Amino acid sequence: MSTPDRPRFRVAADRQSASRRLRYIETSRPDDGSCTLCRLDEENPPPREEPPTMTEHSAEDDAVFAEEKLIEAIENQVAAGEPAAAQATLNKLTLVGYERSEAVRLMALILAHEIENMLADNRPFDGAGYEQMLRALPELPEALQDADEEDE
Repeated sequence: MSTPDRPRFRVAADRQSASRRLRYIETSRPDDGSCTLCRLDEENPPPREEPPTMTEHSAEDDAVFAEEKLIEAIENQVAAGEPAAAQATLNKLTLVGYERSEAVRLMALILAHEIENMLADNRPFDGAGYEQMLRALPELPEALQDADEEDE
């Protein structure tokens, strides 16, 4: 039996008569009269179950998520070597002084621009146009330059 499962005994000894009396006491109250179970309940209340709520996504959260996925796509293109312009552009940008992370972000910006145009014009992805914009980096397309100037 483990200690908590063991029954509690109270021993009383009368020193005058040299006899001992043993009583079995089954209780959840310790000697000081407080209720152990009640005290445990007060110290450790059950967790409150809150109803699940819909998490609100802000535009900033969506933009961060999109940027992460675009950067992941560029990293996949570089790793696969397809299109060949992805690795060539990354090499060129790092050679002219861009840090790798900034070069990948610029390339992701071009990918986002091509995807945005593709969706706006309801046309398939233009691989040749995408490669041309990649090779033109660090020079951004006019539409991106205008947007960059508006942000400043």
